[in-house]
Amino acid sequence: MSITKWKRNGLILAIILLFSSVFLSQKSYANASTLHISAEYDAHTLSSAMEVKLSVTSSSDLVMLKYAYARVGLSRYFTLHEENGYSINKNEDSVYSFHVTQNGYVSVFAQNAAGEEYLLKFNVKNIDTEAPEISVTTEEHSDMFFVNVLAKDDRSDSVSIQYTEGAYGSVSDSVWRTSQSFQNERTLYLKPGKYSFLAKDSAGNAQIYIYKFGEENVSEEEFRAVWISYLDFKTTGYTKDEFQTKIQTMFDDVKRMKMNAVVVHVRPFGDAFYPSEYFPWSRYVSGKQGKNPGFDPLEIMINEAHERGLEFHAWLNPYRITSSSTNVYDLSADNPARIYRTDKKTSNDRNVLSFEGKLYYNPSVKEVQTLIVDGIKEIVTNYDVDGIHFDDYFYPMLGKNFTSNFDAKEYNSYKNKKLSLNSTYMSIMDWRRDNVNTLIRTIYSAVKEINPDVVFGVSPGGFMDALKADDKYYVDFETWLSHDGYIDYLCPQLYWSNDHSIYPFNHILDRFIKAVKNPDVKLYVGVGAYKAGIKSEGTAWYKNAFVLRDMIRYARETNNVDGYILYSYKDIIAKRSHSAIINLLREFR
Repeated sequence: MSITKWKRNGLILAIILLFSSVFLSQKSYANASTLHISAEYDAHTLSSAMEVKLSVTSSSDLVMLKYAYARVGLSRYFTLHEENGYSINKNEDSVYSFHVTQNGYVSVFAQNAAGEEYLLKFNVKNIDTEAPEISVTTEEHSDMFFVNVLAKDDRSDSVSIQYTEGAYGSVSDSVWRTSQSFQNERTLYLKPGKYSFLAKDSAGNAQIYIYKFGEENVSEEEFRAVWISYLDFKTTGYTKDEFQTKIQTMFDDVKRMKMNAVVVHVRPFGDAFYPSEYFPWSRYVSGKQGKNPGFDPLEIMINEAHERGLEFHAWLNPYRITSSSTNVYDLSADNPARIYRTDKKTSNDRNVLSFEGKLYYNPSVKEVQTLIVDGIKEIVTNYDVDGIHFDDYFYPMLGKNFTSNFDAKEYNSYKNKKLSLNSTYMSIMDWRRDNVNTLIRTIYSAVKEINPDVVFGVSPGGFMDALKADDKYYVDFETWLSHDGYIDYLCPQLYWSNDHSIYPFNHILDRFIKAVKNPDVKLYVGVGAYKAGIKSEGTAWYKNAFVLRDMIRYARETNNVDGYILYSYKDIIAKRSHSAIINLLREFR
């Protein structure tokens, strides 16, 4: 063999040996790896959230175990980007598990302390997150109704339908435990009234529908109102003639706007625009809290409104006491908030809470709730009001310490009492929502008991997601819109233009429309007329002369909005020559 040939063959052999060593080392590494994952799940049964249980073996502790809704090919997708994927933890049985809620590829990645990695992928096709629909047709017969109920579901062959009389808009309502049920379709023989239907498919998706049978839909006039706030009144007080003249001017203006109602502050800060057994005179009528102006402002306002064919809705803030002070001695001597804090009793000191430079009535205290309700009862009993109105001031924004501030002390007492009785207890978020719900429900009942014709409505902020947040407001609007016994109307304050990047008017309105389940609860829209001409929120408010008009037109086109309240009188009058205000008011001609 020549030296050249020998060198050539030797080079080939070296290359072969080199590759062999690589393959052998890889095979050896794989055999030596102690990290392995297998997944167990039901790939056939339809589910809205499929549980995946993992079996993990490893010689060292795991440092990462995550999953992602993606077909991941490289481990660095997880290792180089912490935000990618979701962490997997052990369940109550000490098994690693997670729930898949969408179809498509799912990748699971594990890494242990030894640096070993494992990547598992599988394809999911049995997730069903669409709730079933039902269609209802009726035929009247001898003061009763044949009601045909038919379920529709694209993926599930079997849909369970439960029904009960009344409005029950939550699947957790206890009434569903004992309600009647059937599968897919049935014709029912029902008396006139309101009925709730709960449709649930085999994947567990549920939807509630509420219908009224036998009551004619009476076409009502569109509700058109203007908010008149305490800011529209001076703080130096009025004589009777001065006050009456001011009210006449304001209400004449509102009438010329072609409105049919006014919503006027009568209790902005735990005070009263009328002689009250419970609350002190407001400084916005007499110039000083607790001072009698010598006349009845509320009586004047109601009379002047009704003379002009305007409904009068009394606007109250239930919890707010001050906006810039925590000194109770700034309050009048007869103010219940000051009395709670300064009398000899210590048991009522926490009826009033200080938070971020302001004073609030404690929403969790029964005595406070009774005070608020009694104040409303005296209005409905003594005055010919058409409605009671709350705006967006409920719990304040409590921030990141929401579990330990404000009324957390009362919550801990509640929780400890439940634990001592071996009973279940609500989270602090649900407990606070229940405090507000209890007040709303009690007020509604009290108002209707005195005068069924007086309506009770609430105007929360329009930021729907914030209303459902853990650390603020605790406004359970979805319950109010889907049950009897809470409110007659909801008027979310939708103070954004259609082109707002986060809260576009039309999209937020659509979400509120979808949330209305009870046909007896009306939906009004709070319109931010005060923003006409401002430059702080995009160009629409100062460049688009039709920004407000377009909101009204869009709402009317939905056929699901029953009226509007404009904020506020003061701003509309100040900007009456602005093109956006002119075009807005033309919509009501």
